[in-house]
Amino acid sequence: MFMKKIHAHMQGAQPCGQSGSQPGRKPGSQPDSPLSGQPNSQMGSKITQLESPHGAARLCMVAVMFVSTLNASFMQSLMNVALDRVATDFSITLSQANWVVLGYAIVTGSVITTVASLIARYGIRRVMFVSYVAAVAGSLLGFVAWSFPVMIVARLIQAITTGLTFPLVNVALLRLSPKGRAGVLLSLNSGVIGVGLAVAPLISGLILTYFGLHALFLLPAVVSAILLICAHFALHNLTPRIEKKIDLISVVFSTCALATFMYGLNDVTRNLLPSLALMLFSVVLAMFFVFRQRHLADPLLDLRPLRVRAFALGEVLVIVSYMGSVYLSLLAPLYLEGSASYTPFMAGCLLALPILCYGIFCFASGKILGKHGVSPLVPCGFAIMILGFGATFFAAQSRLVTVFLVCVAVAYGGYGVMYPSIKSVDLEVIPHAEASSGSSIHSTFVQIAGSVSSALFVGIMSSDVTSSMAAGSTKAAAYAFGFSHTLLIALGILIAGFLLSLVYVRAVAKTNPTSPK
Repeated sequence: MFMKKIHAHMQGAQPCGQSGSQPGRKPGSQPDSPLSGQPNSQMGSKITQLESPHGAARLCMVAVMFVSTLNASFMQSLMNVALDRVATDFSITLSQANWVVLGYAIVTGSVITTVASLIARYGIRRVMFVSYVAAVAGSLLGFVAWSFPVMIVARLIQAITTGLTFPLVNVALLRLSPKGRAGVLLSLNSGVIGVGLAVAPLISGLILTYFGLHALFLLPAVVSAILLICAHFALHNLTPRIEKKIDLISVVFSTCALATFMYGLNDVTRNLLPSLALMLFSVVLAMFFVFRQRHLADPLLDLRPLRVRAFALGEVLVIVSYMGSVYLSLLAPLYLEGSASYTPFMAGCLLALPILCYGIFCFASGKILGKHGVSPLVPCGFAIMILGFGATFFAAQSRLVTVFLVCVAVAYGGYGVMYPSIKSVDLEVIPHAEASSGSSIHSTFVQIAGSVSSALFVGIMSSDVTSSMAAGSTKAAAYAFGFSHTLLIALGILIAGFLLSLVYVRAVAKTNPTSPK
């Protein structure tokens, strides 16, 4: 039924970016490059023939894209319920164990910056094949990992898959959607990610409790191998192939900037001055990266979409809201395992329904967005998240697990109301020729938000737990204190996001005055 609705949605309309003629262009002339935003004559690059799937072929490609997103989302959140187990098995601190999450986010963010160039140079099929191979290789290495460093390497290889998949799927769905209706498929894709986030703690907790840490890596290995086979028949190149160079210096700058910032932030509560020095150095590297992109004829990451005020404000809101989501996905399991003494499996079971609320509200928000626009969704979403976080604080203090879970569900629901709306609108307010770059910027900011929130929240909670237990507190009391302390920080960030959302909806209305108010 779900796929039939998608099929009906795509019937009778040409995909975005594949329409026959455009105003001001002579019949038979080649279209401008959707990846560069520049005419082909300026690029001086050879462009290949596009493959335009129709009917069942298009439906199959959409299905493979959705499953790829689900698999990438599952791998990204694979270790969320396993941090306490990783710390125990390898006799390390929570802050050190958090590097299975941090390292993943750093590599993902670095890879994302290259996706627009990779798609242009190699096409969707080849890039997706590489992502599936990386998933299989990383998962198999994780299964046999004999030490914590080897497990970190396995996670870094897996991260290549997520870094390639998320922005590439956005681009593919934009191309496969009927003109003016891309928001529906993008909202569905956000819902698929929500389903992945919901099932990951449940499945991971089950495997972790009954089969051990290493067995976690088997499921993504099998799914990725199946996708690798299906992709051979289902995937098509939807964008022009251009001989576009990949600036390796920019890749080094972006990777080093993100890695040094995360390392400093993760350790800031224990080594203040060295951590601040690292974070300052990372800011300098980031400035060099931005400067280089603005002066390269063929930048690694085209930053021109950020000139659109609505897009820039929307991406700031993406960072803020995603930080709240990461807080819940990482620290809620730690609270249930450390303070309420649940096994990883039980923690995953208890959190599955609250996280599933995100996916449900993603699907609903796509329909509301088409009828009423972004105006009611984004501020209301932030308000609901703030309400959920505030109630979660008091539930955690009182150790009321059922109330705690209901409050977490409310917070996830608010995130589902607002996040896919921002994502869909942001990719539609920029010129279509910049869609690939906009998608890469969006996915990069998501990974930066994930890295910052993971380092900040887990780092502070780890410090709180260590100091509280050293002072004589029980493990349950120490985890409860650390959770509540970090929740107040997250709540302050969300309040700032709500205020900014009021400015954002006005900017969207000015950028696209014909959209529903």
